[in-house]
Amino acid sequence: MFSRSAEYYDEIYASLGKNYEAEARRLRLLITRHKRSDGRALLDVACGTGKHAAVLSRWYQVEGVDLDAAMLRVARKKHPGIRFHQGDMVDFDLGKQYDVVTCLFSSIGYVRTPARLRAALRTMARHLRPGGVLLLEPWFSTRQWHPGSVRMSVNARSVRTIVRMSHTARRGRESILTFEYLIGTGKGINRASEIHRMGLFSSSEYKLALQRAALEVLHDARGLAGRGLYIAKKPLT
Repeated sequence: MFSRSAEYYDEIYASLGKNYEAEARRLRLLITRHKRSDGRALLDVACGTGKHAAVLSRWYQVEGVDLDAAMLRVARKKHPGIRFHQGDMVDFDLGKQYDVVTCLFSSIGYVRTPARLRAALRTMARHLRPGGVLLLEPWFSTRQWHPGSVRMSVNARSVRTIVRMSHTARRGRESILTFEYLIGTGKGINRASEIHRMGLFSSSEYKLALQRAALEVLHDARGLAGRGLYIAKKPLT
């Protein structure tokens, strides 16, 4: 996944204006509104470099889980006070439950297939305490995805400049993102490439998968960054 760009991930999204602080504060409001359990334990699934987890740790006892070893190395280095686990969101088992489970920045798309979507949401629901809440930020649907788009970002710092160009494609119900990176320093210019494949799911598929995981589902059209947000509550009984 991000094995070639983990070191630069936070710099790239800072240059694109991603505001983890504002998103975490919005999450806190939603958690306060919908959570019915009385604890503060929070698990961030597909936590990446731990940026959301770090802000959320001001108010919650936060842990993170991610499949990508390179991203976890960055997270552990930047946020040594937070416990991070390695595991696949489809079938991880941490042997405990949390009051809040988050899966943000459309990471759920990496499950790729409807069957794995259902399995991942069952796994997250299993890690929720009764009265707890799952906050899920979806990836694009088939109608929202536009193949053939090309975008570029440039992040210039005193020690290096990072250029990222992306191209979108589609194969069946799978979106394909190709990233090309140029990393320039005083020692020269390095090049790296990544291909990301993510499943395209409809709103009804997300809702049905959450309901099959025995969760009560609400949809917040605003969400955190314009992609919407599913708020799924585990009944107290």
